[in-house]
Order: sequence, then structure tokens, then C-alpha cells
Amino acid sequence: MKYTAVFACVRVLAEALAGTPVMLYRKKENGDRETRNDLSVYDILHNQPNEEMSPFNFKETCMVSLNLGGNTVSQKLVNKYGDLVGLYPYDWSKVTITRDFSSNRLVYKIRDGTNQLDLARNQVFHVAGLSMDGVVGLSPIEYVSSAIRLGLSYERFGINFYKNGANSSGVIEYPGALADTAYERLKKDFAKSYQGLANTGKPIILEGGAKFSQLSIKPADAQLIENKKFQLEDVARIYRVPLHLIQNLDRATNNNIEHQSLEFVMYTMLPWFKRWEENINMQLLTPLERRAGFYIEFKIDSLLRGDMQSRAASYAAGRQWGWLSVNDIRKLENMTPIVNGDIYMMPLNFKEAGVQASQAESDALIEDTYKIIMAGR
Repeated sequence: MKYTAVFACVRVLAEALAGTPVMLYRKKENGDRETRNDLSVYDILHNQPNEEMSPFNFKETCMVSLNLGGNTVSQKLVNKYGDLVGLYPYDWSKVTITRDFSSNRLVYKIRDGTNQLDLARNQVFHVAGLSMDGVVGLSPIEYVSSAIRLGLSYERFGINFYKNGANSSGVIEYPGALADTAYERLKKDFAKSYQGLANTGKPIILEGGAKFSQLSIKPADAQLIENKKFQLEDVARIYRVPLHLIQNLDRATNNNIEHQSLEFVMYTMLPWFKRWEENINMQLLTPLERRAGFYIEFKIDSLLRGDMQSRAASYAAGRQWGWLSVNDIRKLENMTPIVNGDIYMMPLNFKEAGVQASQAESDALIEDTYKIIMAGR
């Protein structure tokens, strides 16, 4: 996390998921679904995971663990009846996941100094990232450590270059030998006046026929900046984060940023949402609740919204062809419903081939349209 590219990518992924609401739904027998809030899992994920964290902090912490250690492990907090009442995440570096081969069950060992807590699989909420065995996730930091170390080395080089190097450092040649006093004075004055970042660019004043020859290379000549940009792209590639989201706008335009943002949701965040949803439904809902049709889903509509012009065109098409009503559109835009706004319309000629619309049907449609317009005013 001390490498800025890693910090930025982890932060983008963690905040994107943490800022997305978690919704509880129940599927009805007719196939429709309804929004519910009467299960404890909803209160935990939507209001208060534990006494110390907000829902945003909880999900953000878990995502940081996933993107650094490949796993996030939270202890299930239960009441005296065994009902789930909370979740408490642990630092990924303090958790060791092993298997007890006598019982063939996973054991989660949580170490904090000299203290150790052993938890069984049904006592934890565990989400794994990319995995070889489907159980324990791989740590991105461990697998791509060489790329991260290389990026850190470029940063250290740049710091040391500007901290210790002089922009106009090189060789000072004198036609003759210097006395010890003059030699020491020259070293002291040169270090004081020309070394360090604050003195960068100052002209060098020499005396007594001295000649200065430039030796040090510039950062651009050493391709320091180019190499740092490549390492930034390398880390972004590992985490599948678009460069413009980590403040690299070299190749960004007004036209492609929106599409890249949508691709980020579809190809980067959607797999994370699915991991979370399936593990929540599997581990935090009881079999009875699942059979009753309850399930958890992230509400990602806000992440997929385009600009106002694109949304208006989409709404117009939906309104024209009859699969959106005025109130449907107002709901998507977080606006209150209006009277007579639940009427669905369609073109007058949108009929079965060979069948003409009756005059009464045409008049009724025109009248409904007039009512909706007047209600909107």
C-alpha cells in the first residue's frame, strides 16, 4: 500500500463496492420480486454490521483485504439463540486458513500477538478472490510482488535523485592544485549552494579558472518517468482498473471516459458483486430463508447510468414503445410519482397486422395522453 499505484487501485475497488447499496429481495410465486427489510442480514449489511463500523467501513475493509490478501474473513456475531446479529472483519494478515484432515473441515486461525482464536467454517463469513482450489483466494500482492517492488524502486530512485543529487553536478576542474583550505571551502560552498531540490537550476559560479563538466543524467534521459508510467499501467492491469480512475489521463478523452467507466462496472466490479452476493446468500441466509425466496443483491443501477442525454434517449424509447411509464421514469430519476403516471402507451399503429384501431380506442389513447401531459405541468 506504500506504492501509490497499488493504493489507488485498492481504494477505487473498495470504495466502488462499499458505496453500492445492498438490497434484500423476495421472489414471489408469480415470478415478481418485492423489496424487503425484515431479515437480520439486511439490518447488518444495510445499517450496522457491528458496534464499531458503518456498512461502508465494513465493506471497504473487506474489499481491502480481498485485494491485498485474496480473502476476507469476518466472525459471525450471534445472540444466545444462535441468531446472526453482526459481522466483524479481521485483518487478512492475521488470518491463517488451514484444513483439519481428521474432520476434513476448514479452520480459521486468527492471531493477534500472543492470542489466537480458532473458528470453524460456519462461524465465519469468508469471501475468497481468484483461487486455485475454490476455497482460499490468491494474494495479488504475493503473486505480483516483483512488479510492485520494481515500482517502489523507481519511486525510491526518484526521491534519492532529487534529495541527494545536484541538477548541475559533475566534475570541477582546476588548472592547478588547490590548497587544503580552498578545497574544503569549495566543497562546503558547493554543497550548500547547489545541492538538493531547493537549489535545482541555480547557475554555478566558479573562480580561479575552474571548469565544470556536467556528468549526471536527467530523469527523462534515464526514462525514469516513462518507466514509472509503465509500472502504473502494470499494476492497473493486475487489478483491472481503468487508468483514468487512478488519475492517469494521458490517453483519456471526453468520449471514451464514460465507456471506460461502464466497462469498469461490467468487467471489473460485476465479478466482485457476484462473489459477494453468492457468498452472502450461501453463508448468511438460512436454508429456510432461501427456500422462501429471499436473496441479497447489490443495487448497481446508479453505477450504470449514462449521461443525461443518453438517459433521456433511453427513456424516450421506453416510453414510446410502451415498456416504461412516466412514473417508472421518475422513479429511476429519484423523483416522486404523479397522478395518472402509471399509464403505458404505445404507437397508434402498433397493432396486429391487418387489424385497424377502432375510433374509440384512438380517442381513449389521445385522452390519456392529454391527461398525462396536463398532470406533468
